[in-house]
Amino acid sequence: MAMQKLEWQVAAVDPESQYVLVFNPHTWDVTGNFEYDFIWSSKHKSSRVEDEQGNSLPHQWTLGSSQAGSRKKLIVKTTIPAFGYRQIRLLDGDAFKINKDVTAKNNQLENEYLRVSFSDDGNIGIFDKTTGQELFDGGKTGCRAIIIDDPSDTWSHDVVSFSDEIGSFKSAEIKVLENGPLRAIVRVKTAYGNSFLTIDWILYSGSKNLKAKVSLDWHEQLKMLKFSFPVNVESPTSTYETAYGNIERAVNGDENPGQRWIDVTGKQNGKTYGLTVMNDAKYGYNVIDNDMRISIARAAVFAHHRPKKLDPSKEYLWMDQGIQTFEMLIVPHENSWRESNIVKTADEFSASFIPIYQGIHGGAMPKSGSFLSCDSENVLVSALKKAEDGDDLIIRCVETLGLTTDATVDLRFAGSKWTGSFSPYEIKTLRMDKSTGSIKEVSLLEE
Repeated sequence: MAMQKLEWQVAAVDPESQYVLVFNPHTWDVTGNFEYDFIWSSKHKSSRVEDEQGNSLPHQWTLGSSQAGSRKKLIVKTTIPAFGYRQIRLLDGDAFKINKDVTAKNNQLENEYLRVSFSDDGNIGIFDKTTGQELFDGGKTGCRAIIIDDPSDTWSHDVVSFSDEIGSFKSAEIKVLENGPLRAIVRVKTAYGNSFLTIDWILYSGSKNLKAKVSLDWHEQLKMLKFSFPVNVESPTSTYETAYGNIERAVNGDENPGQRWIDVTGKQNGKTYGLTVMNDAKYGYNVIDNDMRISIARAAVFAHHRPKKLDPSKEYLWMDQGIQTFEMLIVPHENSWRESNIVKTADEFSASFIPIYQGIHGGAMPKSGSFLSCDSENVLVSALKKAEDGDDLIIRCVETLGLTTDATVDLRFAGSKWTGSFSPYEIKTLRMDKSTGSIKEVSLLEE
């Protein structure tokens, strides 16, 4: 509703064009890609995508989310201002000239930075062109979908690690779905037992990261599925995201909880190198030396509690059965996760651009704008809301990299600024009087 209210106030006046307003939910400018389905029939011989200043933007057409009429999906690369918006216009005209820096062919994806290869079993290898080294120990051994024997109950009482490997997804069917110029996609289908795994590997031009859209159709019992990423480093250390922070844990194979990302960093040819894997749905991990693993699905009996024994002659309700979908982002980095600001990348991954279609109407607001920003790379604005008591505005901020930091939060929409110093991982709550614009620091209880 907020996006719709904003859209109504930004003019879109050419009936021969189509418009979309794109919002960036982060307090820094973000350059990235957004997708939107348009009705774009064969009568259009060409397409041009512009920002509000008439600059031509790189774009690519692909299969629509639905197959009604002439619906097609448009992918556009652009920059959206900090906690702000930009109007994007689609019309007939000369397209942006794109150098085809990303390609998909046979069993391979490649752009300026990465070369991704797929094995006959569906595992992947990633060659990092920046370092000239393989990302995974042993080549095509990344994202190996391994099966673990798991006879434990629903809560895995007394189990500290899942390590009894009994199989893996294999027999890959590999197919190119898209082939640039803005992005390329390879689909890999594998099977194990009664279960099927489909992963769409997506590589964008100009990106050092590899995205995966995963669909799992799971029908196993007393087994567990993990994804394995054996990072090609020596002396590995593992770091897990926690709520508003992170924790370093031993690489001894123990199962541990985490939030959106896990990282393994070590030495590669004497230099610091690492891999972060992000996801939007899984929160169990373990690391065995340099092998980073994500827990994907289990297959225990629902609400089974040891020491009760299961009766093989009875029918039970099994956990995690059926189709589930989630996304991952593979992020290799040449230095530490802090220097690469992995938290910022995770925020962009988990909260992407928000597009909304515009009808033809007038409006008094500018066609691009920013409402809020923060000048520190490692201070995030995590909440913006009405106070629990009264009409004041609450702004909650957090330092994310464990560093003492000075930061200025610019509330452009209110004409107010606040400057302060953050201790490592400190959460600050700011309260703004809407009538005066004055800002003061308060407790988490907003007092």
